[in-house]
Amino acid sequence: MDPVRTACDLVTARFPDARAAFLGGSANTMRRTPFSDLDIVVFLEGPLAPYRETTEHADLPVEWFCHTAESYDEFVERETSDRRSPLLHMCGEGVVLLDRNGSGRRTQEEALTRLRAGPPPLSRAELEDRRYELTGQLDDLAGADDPDELVFIADRLLVAVAELILVVRRRWCSHGKWLLRRLREADPETSRELLLGYRQVVCAADPDLLRRVAADVLDGVGGRLVVGYRRDAPTGFRR
Repeated sequence: MDPVRTACDLVTARFPDARAAFLGGSANTMRRTPFSDLDIVVFLEGPLAPYRETTEHADLPVEWFCHTAESYDEFVERETSDRRSPLLHMCGEGVVLLDRNGSGRRTQEEALTRLRAGPPPLSRAELEDRRYELTGQLDDLAGADDPDELVFIADRLLVAVAELILVVRRRWCSHGKWLLRRLREADPETSRELLLGYRQVVCAADPDLLRRVAADVLDGVGGRLVVGYRRDAPTGFRR
């Protein structure tokens, strides 16, 4: 199956009046597997969008991300503030399937520009929040005497360290396999050590390497933070 041709046919059949469409994700890359679905972003006019829907074509899941120009901008702003934007990646790095009046190319060029600029930098307060969280997780790891609890603690620690490395370097975050891919691109050596440390926890209940790697990353951004940390409740929670 040609994923681009299939995606084009699906867009034409289902959304004949669409303004633009993109095929994102792994389907048209070397990372494609027999289980890769089709991630398709479609720009529509009218009140139906935005919405997300999963359908099926020839036993293959199709993920539809349907937007208007306005909803796309709103979603991207929200995602960007969280330093991860699937929409920017799908439109900026994906394949243009449909382009009416140049809107598809313009959207892709703008998405690529924003991707290359990277996510917003961490504020001082945000960095302190992450240091505080990671300090607590390291203490949990050091104090764990239940091997099952140790695995759950290590799982959270693995993700927290990976995200910290990325956000400090103004690299885009993600979830699951894409988090690992972005970490490997940003810091392959630490990525290898971090994964090895995690495997040692899971397979041998040995947290030493994971603790050392996480502590080194934490030291590189200011070190442990416990005493003196304070955050006021959001304004809406005050009486």
